[in-house]
Amino acid sequence: MKTQKLFFEILLFCLTFLALPQQTAAQTVEAPTAHQLSKLGLKGATCRQITPGIWSVKVGNKQMGHVVNSTNFAKEVVGYKGRTPVLVYVNKAKKVQKVITLSNVETPNFFNAAAPVVNKWNGVSAKKGPSHQVDAVSGATYSSKALIANVQAALNAYNKYVK
Repeated sequence: MKTQKLFFEILLFCLTFLALPQQTAAQTVEAPTAHQLSKLGLKGATCRQITPGIWSVKVGNKQMGHVVNSTNFAKEVVGYKGRTPVLVYVNKAKKVQKVITLSNVETPNFFNAAAPVVNKWNGVSAKKGPSHQVDAVSGATYSSKALIANVQAALNAYNKYVK
């Protein structure tokens, strides 16, 4: 009887351990595409990775700033149906120039209502961006809160990794 109880306790422990999310190294995120860079106002830009998820961008020989993909930095952030990553372009003056949303699985009608929330960071300094207060969109609360958290996480990463 004691052996059977011990067996089940060990089994329960093992199952619990296996069910826990595992810490992994930073996920490799592809560099922004030419289309994404164009949407950010960086047509013809080239990227050089600083750290996984952050790139220095130039147009010709002119340094333009940095682009941050929130995917690596907001892994726990989800909207109503899943993750809602963004690309944040911080210009060389260290101000948010533009934010665009990336592919996601949110319900299109709700996500489209929430997506304009990312424009609230345009012109905000990268240093103040993580604490910039933005209201969620009524009727698309999950998606808009997730987008807000993604922008904040991207800007926290920018402040941490870009010197």
